[in-house]
Amino acid sequence: MNKEIMASYLDHAVLDPSLTTEQLRSAIMIGVNEGCMSVCVNSDAIDLAKECIKGTKTKICVVCDFPFGASYKESKLAQAQSIIDKGDVFEIDMVANYGLIKSGDLGVVTDEIKGVSELCHKHNVSLKVIVETDALNNEEILNALECCIEGNADFIKTSTGYFKGDNIQGASPDVIQLLVSEARGKIKVKGSGCIRSRERLLELIELGIDRAGVGYLSTQNILNEG
Repeated sequence: MNKEIMASYLDHAVLDPSLTTEQLRSAIMIGVNEGCMSVCVNSDAIDLAKECIKGTKTKICVVCDFPFGASYKESKLAQAQSIIDKGDVFEIDMVANYGLIKSGDLGVVTDEIKGVSELCHKHNVSLKVIVETDALNNEEILNALECCIEGNADFIKTSTGYFKGDNIQGASPDVIQLLVSEARGKIKVKGSGCIRSRERLLELIELGIDRAGVGYLSTQNILNEG
């Protein structure tokens, strides 16, 4: 697989809230210069990202209710609307309330996803839903998958990259294989978290991911290994 094709799988994530404006610009431009599918940013960096991608094929992805997903539906909707109102946004990556997933309150989670997906699709914006798989067991992951399918999300995504726990695996092959096999083509799968080598990226592509989220410090290493 050549570099251009690999880059077309990548959402180049620049989400560190401590970066200065110039550091943000430099980090975003790494993804743009490498030809990544998108640069994934916090909402305060949308205008800067629009400047950076101008005249390129790279698109803008914006996170919503990131990184905890613990606000209520109306808050998520308001944030998604404000992101959409900025214009030129290709996709929104929203964090699901994974505490409610663990609690079994799946109707609430599905309703939240459905509300945001309807808003996004009304404006031709795709929705990815981050379910934070490292916080969930396999049964809960499958419940989250059903919520995303029933909520009409475009993608289910594994991780924020900001979850803290004893066993951080991110987009592990086991989790990706579980999601892809059980999704049965009803929803796309984005692997995110702990993808730091070309070998891991290619392994996940072979397993069937449709997109990969990669931190801005790893993009060049992955695409230019060897």
